Formats: sequence, C-alpha cells, structure tokens
Amino acid sequence: MSTDKLRTISFDDKGFILNIPILDESHFVSWNSIDTIIFGPEIIYRDHSEFIIYLNQPPVIKLKQDAWWLNKLTFWTKNKKNQKIRMSDVWNRDFSNFISNANLYLKNVQNVDIDKDKRKGTLIKRTEVSDRNSTIIKEHWKPERTTELKWEMVYDRYNRTVADIYYRDKGI
Repeated sequence: MSTDKLRTISFDDKGFILNIPILDESHFVSWNSIDTIIFGPEIIYRDHSEFIIYLNQPPVIKLKQDAWWLNKLTFWTKNKKNQKIRMSDVWNRDFSNFISNANLYLKNVQNVDIDKDKRKGTLIKRTEVSDRNSTIIKEHWKPERTTELKWEMVYDRYNRTVADIYYRDKGI
C-alpha cells in the first residue's frame, strides 16, 4: 500500500483523530469514550499486529468536503454506531506512537513491546553467512504452542482482563 493511502493519527488532550484517506473520512475518538485497549498479533489471516479499542460511545465520523463521489455515496449507508476500532500496523502510519500518546491522556496504560514476535518459541538453529558486503542470517524457531490468549491488555477502565473481554464478546 502506498504511504499516501495509509491512515494517520493526530493526538491532543481531547482525543485522537484517525484520518482515513482512502475513504475520505476522519474519525474522532475522545479519551473519555475509551473503555478498553487490547494489543495483539493477528496471524491467522495476515502477519501484523493491531490495537483493538472498545468504546462506550461511537466515534464522530466526518466525511471530507472534497470526497470522491463513491465515498460520498457509501458514507450514508455505513454503520456509524460501531463501538470497536481496529488499528493495524499495516494500515496506520502512526501505529508505533499510539501507546506513548495514550499514556499521556489515560491512567494506568501498560507498555507493550509492539515489535516482539509472539509466534517464536525456542530458537533451534541460527546461521550467519557473510559475503563481501552483506550478511544473511537464517533462524529456525520451534513455535510456541499454547492455549492461552496471545492478546495483551494495554488499558481497561474497569480493571478487566483480556479473558473477561474475550468471554463477554465471544471472541476478540
């Protein structure tokens, strides 16, 4: 995806605005409307990480004035009452800045390592091959097999766990 089509996030003391250029939309989420933020890998369909934000009220969605005609048409048929936002590292240019900004405006935000690959278990073999100006590193990992949820709680207004959210919603 080209970088001009990626979503951007701007932060202030009232909340954050998620700009979605491909849809010609902006979504405003106030800090007071955030109930839960969960971080985790989504490795079933795609290889990426994401934040899932549960809200107590839907975001304020606005269509840009110079929107493409098809975006104008589909904007009115869209469900604007959704209280769950998924922010992926694939679509969002400012993904890595989200936790540090949330930490400024929300209490008890947990830091998570967004670069850690949770699929890796035990390193079996590592080989390095050097050739003139480059080095090729090959690693073979024994995958971690677990029945635990791979998601991490970043923030919850009511001190719930990931398992509480999982069982409440029958999934994440």
